[in-house]
Amino acid sequence: MLLLCDFDGTITEQDITNLIWDHYLDYDWREDLIPHFRDGKFNHFELMAIGYEPITTPESELLDYVRPLVQYRAGFEQLVDFCKEKEFHFAVVSGGLDFYIKPYLPLEIPCYSYTAELNGHWEVKLPIGVTPEEGENYKVFVLEKLKREYGDREVIFLGDGRNDFQAAQHADRVFAVTGSNLAQLCREANIPCIEFDDFHEVVALLK
Repeated sequence: MLLLCDFDGTITEQDITNLIWDHYLDYDWREDLIPHFRDGKFNHFELMAIGYEPITTPESELLDYVRPLVQYRAGFEQLVDFCKEKEFHFAVVSGGLDFYIKPYLPLEIPCYSYTAELNGHWEVKLPIGVTPEEGENYKVFVLEKLKREYGDREVIFLGDGRNDFQAAQHADRVFAVTGSNLAQLCREANIPCIEFDDFHEVVALLK
């Protein structure tokens, strides 16, 4: 079994990029950026690049700011242990940034996320080895890449956001955070999904 999980708003209760943008951007990004993303005028990678470009704060300060605000979703450690026990391949597939994700993950968990460098301002980049075609969804690219690497395994996808929807369409089973954008999009598209509040519920359903 191949179990792929989003990070922001799924593994964590909060979306760390949202916390950073709310604090450090001097404009209403929800009003100025999100409608264009929803309308398809730019993709999620472009959204992240645009949002982080004005920010000049060093990584250490950003992490110091978000650290007291972020909590794991309950049961995450149990889910990781369960996957080890069952020899399921567990990986994080995130549209967030590596510098704030990796401190929250055990070292052995593979993580596919955007990367970022501070060169006067933050520059968002795709990770090495992830080369989606123009118009191809980043998370779908990673999902299909892992399916090729690990053979014909059942794919389970867990997420919460609009950016998770295309990957969910390519999965065999979908778990969506209760009341999330992903849950709503799956309902609208008649894609079966199981809503969950914590990972204890996910583990119980996978047993």
